[in-house]
Amino acid sequence: MKNVIKILVVISSIPLFVLGVRAMFAPMTTFELFDLDPRGVFGMNNIRADLGGMLIASALMILIGLWRQNHTWFFATILMMSTLLVGRIISFIVDGWTSAAIPAVVVEIFVIGVLFLANSKLTQTKE
Repeated sequence: MKNVIKILVVISSIPLFVLGVRAMFAPMTTFELFDLDPRGVFGMNNIRADLGGMLIASALMILIGLWRQNHTWFFATILMMSTLLVGRIISFIVDGWTSAAIPAVVVEIFVIGVLFLANSKLTQTKE
């Protein structure tokens, strides 16, 4: 069971890492995906740094938490993903519903759920 949970933890980091790398190193490929329209150098800077950096950092925190068996890293990622999810919910209420946000909501909920499960099941003494 522990190995299945570890695999789920790694799987939860993959979409965050892939999207982060795309945003950081090939931001033009993310314009349509994230419905973005940067207006100049600063806009591109924000896509690379804020979006790409946040997603890559989340993926790395997940993997560091697994590798070091220090689940504080999981909670840092849970906090970040939960904050993103709250922002989406606020947007649904204030700006209206869009089905385009469903994949992001699913990924955020999946990551949060997997990390909570991992924390509860992997907290036994180190092997």
